[in-house]
Amino acid sequence: MRKFVRVLLAGISAAVMLGSCGEAEDKAGGMLIKQAREDYTSLDSAKVIMTDISSGEEEQCFTFKYDEKDTLIFSYYGKSDNSEYAQYNNGLECFTYENGEVKHSVKSDADFVRYTRKMPHPQADKGLLIYTPKNITSAKEETIDGGIKVTHVYDSQKIGAKVENGEVTGFTVEYYFDEDGELEYFTETTTAETDGKEQTYAYRVDITEKNSVGTVENTVKQFMNDKAG
Repeated sequence: MRKFVRVLLAGISAAVMLGSCGEAEDKAGGMLIKQAREDYTSLDSAKVIMTDISSGEEEQCFTFKYDEKDTLIFSYYGKSDNSEYAQYNNGLECFTYENGEVKHSVKSDADFVRYTRKMPHPQADKGLLIYTPKNITSAKEETIDGGIKVTHVYDSQKIGAKVENGEVTGFTVEYYFDEDGELEYFTETTTAETDGKEQTYAYRVDITEKNSVGTVENTVKQFMNDKAG
């Protein structure tokens, strides 16, 4: 099973931003995706949920909210077969949990990062919705029952897709829009070769609670309580 957001989604986001320096011609469905990206980055708050399609299990959750000064408050939790990671950052302090270890940092620390709308977290930025035309090898936009489906097949090496074990051999994103062009959800399918066998990892990503997140909970607190107990 692949590593979670820090390696794949955030890594791809960086590749997208770096690769956007030279604008390539739009691919099929590109205008829909670009509008969805703009809509996402305009949100004041939301919850992003990534679900393993084969098991139906929620594997990653990223919740964010901008305060009145446009400082980002966020929480993240992700797990895989071999890893478990959580983080909470409110712009003043950051709590991180990784595989049994809890770390705490504050704004005055050299390694502390305060995210804002102008300097967004990769998960709160448009790169969450992957679109880098020059790395797309196949693109298709089609009308389906009740909406529109856009399929993009990527050169996985160029966008830096990774899994925990093995070598990635393919990466495909499918975006699902309603009939008005509003994004409903998207899926990411990664194929990889591990010990001579092909593995497929498919995930569905939903952006929920748009502009309706109340309090962003500290996802690391449960692990701090476990240690205290």
